Amino acid sequence: MSLLREVKPRNARTAKIVKAREPQLFESRKRVLLLHGTKCPEPIRNVLKTITTLTKPHAVQFNRKNENIHPFEDASSLEFLAGKNECALVVFATSSKKRPNCVHLLRMYDGKTLDMVEMLLLNSVEELSVEDGKLQIGVEMKPMIVFAGSQWEDESAGEQATLFRQLKSTFLDLFQGEEISGIDVAGLQYVLFIAVGETGNGADMSDPANKPVVHLRWYRVRTLRSNTPKVPRVELDQIGPSFDFRVGRFKFADEGVIKEAMKHGRRPNEARTKKNIETDLMGDKLGRIHLGRQDLNELQTRKMKGLKRGRDEDDGETMTNGNGLQEEEEDIISQDEDEEGGIDVDEDGLSEDGSSEGGTGDEIDIGDDSDVEAEAMPKRQKIA
Repeated sequence: MSLLREVKPRNARTAKIVKAREPQLFESRKRVLLLHGTKCPEPIRNVLKTITTLTKPHAVQFNRKNENIHPFEDASSLEFLAGKNECALVVFATSSKKRPNCVHLLRMYDGKTLDMVEMLLLNSVEELSVEDGKLQIGVEMKPMIVFAGSQWEDESAGEQATLFRQLKSTFLDLFQGEEISGIDVAGLQYVLFIAVGETGNGADMSDPANKPVVHLRWYRVRTLRSNTPKVPRVELDQIGPSFDFRVGRFKFADEGVIKEAMKHGRRPNEARTKKNIETDLMGDKLGRIHLGRQDLNELQTRKMKGLKRGRDEDDGETMTNGNGLQEEEEDIISQDEDEEGGIDVDEDGLSEDGSSEGGTGDEIDIGDDSDVEAEAMPKRQKIA
């Protein structure tokens, strides 16, 4: 349970501040909290001063003693102070008889401890008391960071390889500075050199012989005139103190939490990843399309005029012959039906050529059939 009181915003100003403290997809420069315990000898005090100089103005340093802080037993006090000062990195220095000159590096995520590592300083007071022991570096100067040693590139799943990846990520978060799109060549003035010493071949990290020794060195870059045009000659001058640490206790981050902490939004110049699209060896772009199940009843086929049914076929009735084929039944008036109920035509009214003399058809005798019988007759008839 966090010691910080949950603030419920009551106005727009408070809601804006609370929203700014929440985890963001695009985080700004991480702030560093530096503090020490009850005992803080001069060697580890020099370490805190050096880190403060390299991380200004994003460093928050406490000069008072902080008692009863043990990060590996209970880190709630450091989580409270980090959340109160909005710091994602914590550097805690302390010294005891069992663990002299000890520096703890902690990373926070969402108000909780993400991971931590303990580093024991091996330098003595005499080794750190040199004339040029103070760094003369401008504010927010970005260093060139060099990791020397094959252990930094180990991608195996061993405990030692995981420890080196955690150390590398922690050093980059601590010293890389603000993320910018471009940098002036004149701004590259110093180099941070991080090397690792030889370690034992054993896989047991509880053995001190298998724990690595990390060397931190700072160099100033000097560019001199060379014989090659437009390419200067570069020389490095060592500045500041030299620190040698042996890794002590450590705590890895949970896989689910570190995966959530590593999420970030799409950068402005970052291209969108297109799914199901790949390029073969010849440079051709290949894509895969996923289609759903198609309903064949709604399939549009080619319509032919020969298969189109006419209006006469719709109105007529069908009958089946002996061969099982359907034939259209036509209403044909036989000669007997014509004699019984057909049309009576007066022979006297016909001319010699057989045509009607009236010409208008008004004098034709329809017969004795009633109107009901006329409506009951089929519409289409063939007169025999």
